[in-house]
Amino acid sequence: MKVLHSYCLNFNIGDYALGIGIKNLLRHNLDIDFIAQTNLQGREFNEYYINQVVNKLYDLLVIGGGGIIHGAHWPQGWFWLIEKQNIGKISTPFVIYGAGYNYFEDEQGIPERGIEHLRHTAEEALFFSVRNDGSKERLLEQTNIDAVEIPDPGFHIGLDTQYDPLIEGDYVIIQLADDKSELRFGGAEKRDRFILQMREVVKDLSSRLKVVLIPHVFNDIALSEAVAEGLQGVTVFPFSKYAFDRCDKVIGLYKYAKYVLAMRGHGHIVPIGFNTPVIALEAHPKARGLMEKLGLSEYVVKVNNTSFIEECNAATTKLESSYNELVSRYQTINCELLQQSNAACNEIKCRIETL
Repeated sequence: MKVLHSYCLNFNIGDYALGIGIKNLLRHNLDIDFIAQTNLQGREFNEYYINQVVNKLYDLLVIGGGGIIHGAHWPQGWFWLIEKQNIGKISTPFVIYGAGYNYFEDEQGIPERGIEHLRHTAEEALFFSVRNDGSKERLLEQTNIDAVEIPDPGFHIGLDTQYDPLIEGDYVIIQLADDKSELRFGGAEKRDRFILQMREVVKDLSSRLKVVLIPHVFNDIALSEAVAEGLQGVTVFPFSKYAFDRCDKVIGLYKYAKYVLAMRGHGHIVPIGFNTPVIALEAHPKARGLMEKLGLSEYVVKVNNTSFIEECNAATTKLESSYNELVSRYQTINCELLQQSNAACNEIKCRIETL
């Protein structure tokens, strides 16, 4: 089977991670000859590309995963660059795999043209699925699309794949997000307050563990540096040295970390997939949505809470005191997630075979 995978290659380490995860899953479950890829946010699926590339060269088109249901200013109201009338011209079976509803609470949500486009996509797709972070409920409320809920493919970053350690000894990762700051923090003043509060949390952590801040996009660097400035035992991972052609090295850091405090969705998903415990710093509904789906909601702290320091310190204390039990819980969770993902891939395989 020849597969074309189209997802967001938009300079975000988390997106590259989910790309590895979905390819791992496809190779694990299907008879794959090769997998090609293209940037969903750059490749226009016009009639020529559909006829001469997608339909002619590939047996399966996979769109996603990642937070691709976002972008009210995009032509279709989400990230797939295809005119509605061209969707039906795709004769190769195509699936939407583990899409994320990424609109923030303070945004207007999917525009009407996006709702219409998504509904038509769901009707034409061989399989239409969303990731397990509350996207199903948010999408259903806005569009009435009752999508299949599956694990984000980023959970399977380690499936049949090995990663090497880059740092010796025990360390904790802090992963902060600073694009769309107004939406994440609620304004410059709240962002500044978060920096001061996060520095106190990091001071406490660095008294017993190495602390490494890992930016996922270029805009994360300044915030990470502001939190780390002048603190002993605290470093900012050299983003520019590894992004994006060496993302596997960054991903390996999550496997060998003691635990992780993270804002971004794949700052939660990737370590969980490695059985590395996580405290989710909530700046988007998907953070709590994911942790609730996994039964880990006690490890969520909202970034703009006035009691952020106390709540973070309480969460790290709880995590450290029940560490082995928590890792065991993660192992059980990951077994269940892999079973669900394998079942989704087998469903896709069966649907292809019945065409």
